[in-house]
Amino acid sequence: MKRNRAKLWYLGYAACAAMLLLIAFADFPRSADIGLACALGAVFGVSHVELWYDKQVKKDENFEIEVEDERNVQIKYRAGFLACGVDMFLFGLATVVFIIMDYTLPAVVTGVMLAAQPLILIAASSVISKRI
Repeated sequence: MKRNRAKLWYLGYAACAAMLLLIAFADFPRSADIGLACALGAVFGVSHVELWYDKQVKKDENFEIEVEDERNVQIKYRAGFLACGVDMFLFGLATVVFIIMDYTLPAVVTGVMLAAQPLILIAASSVISKRI
């Protein structure tokens, strides 16, 4: 099963190559090229990380145990909490800068993202706590 799963992630690289060729040689509008570039980045990132993880598990039998070690889990949780706080600060700063520059739409978008982040955190926490 693991072997078939690894082959699936190699298809991600092929999809990335196809998207890159579409961006380079197809005559799509600029917005379609931007969308393809975003999809290319997402597919490449997920495929690469999954293949790297599978390779690490095969290379080191203790890797998966170390990843799920209590200390490492706590580090991940605390780093995620810190990153969430930094993200909120940066979104707030961007919102203030957009308001100062009279960019209404970007200010509204970043303000909504800033307001939605704690709600997403609460919803995710409640879903995870029900599963555990």
